[in-house]
Amino acid sequence: MDAYDVIIMPWLTEKSMEARSMEQRLEFIVDKRATKTQIARAVETIFEVEVAKVNTRITKHGKHASVRLAEGYDAEDAAMRLGAF
Repeated sequence: MDAYDVIIMPWLTEKSMEARSMEQRLEFIVDKRATKTQIARAVETIFEVEVAKVNTRITKHGKHASVRLAEGYDAEDAAMRLGAF
């Protein structure tokens, strides 16, 4: 599965914006078939960062992934590349 097929769209809410700045975490809606490993690789490929941890859950909006970046990487910079500021 291609990195751009795994990540469908960013999840932008007030809570996710706060998590981005406080916890170095990005949130996405991802393909339902994607595994945590595939999600981590896709984020690393697209945003050129290292992923520390991936949490997923199924919601009414689809599969939701919360991706925590490794130390030394800034979620704000990654979001700026995405255009979500």
